[in-house]
Amino acid sequence: MKILENGLPLFPLHTVLFPRARLPLQIFEPRYREMMDRCRREDLAFGVVLIKEGVEVGGPATPHSVGTIARIVDVARLDDGRISIVAAGITRFKLLQHFADHAYMTAHIRLLPDENVDLSQAEPIAARVVQLFQKYVHMVQNITDPEEPEEEHALDMPKDPTILSYALAASLPISVSDKQTLLETPTTAARLRREIMILERELELLHLIAERGSQIRDQGAFSLN
Repeated sequence: MKILENGLPLFPLHTVLFPRARLPLQIFEPRYREMMDRCRREDLAFGVVLIKEGVEVGGPATPHSVGTIARIVDVARLDDGRISIVAAGITRFKLLQHFADHAYMTAHIRLLPDENVDLSQAEPIAARVVQLFQKYVHMVQNITDPEEPEEEHALDMPKDPTILSYALAASLPISVSDKQTLLETPTTAARLRREIMILERELELLHLIAERGSQIRDQGAFSLN
């Protein structure tokens, strides 16, 4: 697979793709069908970038400056002409300049490979992230199904701090703005620290939701007596 640092095909979307994550896409616009045909024919990677201004379909879009290199891992042509693909994130890139020299956007980029992580620094932060995420999942389960027994099960989380930071970023139900900030965070340790802040914020919200739900259940029980 080839990565064109000068002339990388770009796919602007209202979503953020992280390295090692998968992204299913239904492609129906002629310009992006052309782009995918070229990527398959020439074994090219393409760039997924979050739209800063503009639209996904039918018009121009201004992308954010950091995106993720993606490769096609599965593809199917549908009867109505659409192309269904699954893309896999590989590594981050910095967008230096973008061009309108094809039907689709292309760009001059610089790859942003992951740094060599200092495990003595990152592992304690990663352990805290796992602890908070475990608590977050447990609280969500209790709120969505309060009748279930309160049991905590160990989650199968990545051991590598960098992979963990991307997996958490992809899985958390947060805004695309928060996700883009995580994607742009330059180091694993800094990304993990930001995820700690996000998880602590989300846990506070879940506590408020749980307290409100308990009050409503108590009021309902009182009204039945």
